[in-house]
Amino acid sequence: MHINWKKTTLAFGIPVFMAALAPTAYASTPTPMSGAFNATIAPVASHSDGGNTFISFTFTEAFTGTMSGTRVGTGTLVVHPDGTLNVLDTGLLTGSIAGATGTATITGVGSGVFGSFMGRFRVSDAAGGLSGVRGEGSFTGSATGPVSFAGTYTGQIQSS
Repeated sequence: MHINWKKTTLAFGIPVFMAALAPTAYASTPTPMSGAFNATIAPVASHSDGGNTFISFTFTEAFTGTMSGTRVGTGTLVVHPDGTLNVLDTGLLTGSIAGATGTATITGVGSGVFGSFMGRFRVSDAAGGLSGVRGEGSFTGSATGPVSFAGTYTGQIQSS
């Protein structure tokens, strides 16, 4: 079998050369973020077990600051007999993060009491102008009414 090295080099060499010119994706340096949030929950169902009350809810949350826009989602609130609580929620933010616009999933987990709670959140699954953005941070807040909450957040974001 005879190999035509000129044609083989040309056939394989051009794609390799073009691939070398393609932009390489590097993760950006983490950027600090901070701001405020206001949320309203709507209980969907509840039940008690072992003295704990489990409340499933939907929510709408407004963000200002580095993250701005509206997050809509679902969650579970557990109120313990001693008055402490735990919450887990996830929702889709439609808005902007550090000036880029799109959507991103934000998942939060928190604990405390209605008068003062804190927790952590993660930003993932971003799309649109936020594609590749991810981040994490912490939040603190308190109840402002029977089904409303407000607080502040801090953290870091970066894009790939």
